Amino acid sequence: MRAEELLLAQSPKTFPRSGETERQLKARSMQNLSPRLVGTEESLRLGVVSGWYSTKVSGTFVSGPHHSEADCLLRIAEINPPPKKVSKPRPQ
Repeated sequence: MRAEELLLAQSPKTFPRSGETERQLKARSMQNLSPRLVGTEESLRLGVVSGWYSTKVSGTFVSGPHHSEADCLLRIAEINPPPKKVSKPRPQ
């Protein structure tokens, strides 16, 4: 499994939680980050160093540059870890 597929498998889904407002859902869904390669031409235009960057859905850079896509995905996992699973007590 590629690093990107692993991250996608671990990414939280954006479905409303119990009692969650639309605003809270939108804020949570905007936390999804993705890797983006910024090449030499684009880096000169943007005034940044070329490399891999983690970006928000809006395109805003969050971290980087990283040396590889795998490094970028590791940083994304640190910034936006998968939600902890809450185990419900079993009725007796």
